[in-house]
Amino acid sequence: MEARKLVGWNVRRLRVAKGLTIEELAGRAEADASFVARLERGQVNVGILMLERLAKQLGAKLVEFMVEPEAGAKPPKPLKAGRKPGSNRS
Repeated sequence: MEARKLVGWNVRRLRVAKGLTIEELAGRAEADASFVARLERGQVNVGILMLERLAKQLGAKLVEFMVEPEAGAKPPKPLKAGRKPGSNRS
């Protein structure tokens, strides 16, 4: 798998496992949500400092972004649409 797609796959895998939306992860990592979305799709290059911030917010080690998925593995299912219960967004 191409490196950008591999990193994106793993960012999404870790984010979904934590139950975070793209917007939540982006806010915590001080990144733009559209950048995180493009990163997850393997469309952009990402610097090491951003990877460090994402890893910190995901409770992961940098090496986890390079884990190859098993053959035939399907991408993580997206989180349920809509706001989370108790969301105070206006």
